[in-house]
Amino acid sequence: RFQAYRDLWGRGLHLTPGGKFGGDFLVYPGPPARFHAAAIALAPPEGAGLALAELVAAARLGTSVRKTLLLCGAGPSEGPGEEPRPGPAYTSLQWRADL
Repeated sequence: RFQAYRDLWGRGLHLTPGGKFGGDFLVYPGPPARFHAAAIALAPPEGAGLALAELVAAARLGTSVRKTLLLCGAGPSEGPGEEPRPGPAYTSLQWRADL
């Protein structure tokens, strides 16, 4: 979780606690007093699974409050047993009910 926080902050994004929206933190493109949050970041502990129902619920909640769900995970490793590369990996999700 800290790795994702540090990386996003290093990219110039502003972060606040995201428990109110079911995430770990809210991601703002600038100061929270001037901008709305663009995303809800969810950073499950490394090695912890995320049930499909939890993933769908988080994506639907994000969409209902007009935010993208940003999944944050440990960076990919070089191969089996190798250390992860520096920096987390990100995937963004938005729910579409009209499909």
